[in-house]
Amino acid sequence: MNINIKQLNNENIEDIIPLRISLQKVDFENNLGIEEKILEDKTREFLKENINKDLFMYGVYVNKELVSICGLTIFKYFPQADDLSCKVGYITSVYTKEEYRKKGYQKKVFEKCIELGKEKGIKKFTLSTKNPIAMKMYEKFGFVDDTYAKKMKY
Repeated sequence: MNINIKQLNNENIEDIIPLRISLQKVDFENNLGIEEKILEDKTREFLKENINKDLFMYGVYVNKELVSICGLTIFKYFPQADDLSCKVGYITSVYTKEEYRKKGYQKKVFEKCIELGKEKGIKKFTLSTKNPIAMKMYEKFGFVDDTYAKKMKY
């Protein structure tokens, strides 16, 4: 078995899309509400515009098959007294194909995203999830619940 952990780029977009769509199916309980092809096309467009600009992704390939992904999006904001870096790292698209789970692949790409963020001067990282198993992994990395975060959807 050949295992390769690497930073993903434009050449990997077509490999990323099925995992990202699978993640969306989990998040939306298999009811995307739109045609899957539309979501695939928008995901492809997004990746082409953003990968290795403000979105950085890592993946695990097993025998040339992408089985696990994790992304880091870098957002800029006003300087704050407790953080003059003006950046926050948002962990996104954390997903491993079901048959490859519990092998440590997700932890490896997650660590790569955090390491890259730190290299880029990020001192604050955020993420969101509904997955209690994932929450346990995030807590091991030092993530805590944020009672101040709010969402608005219209």
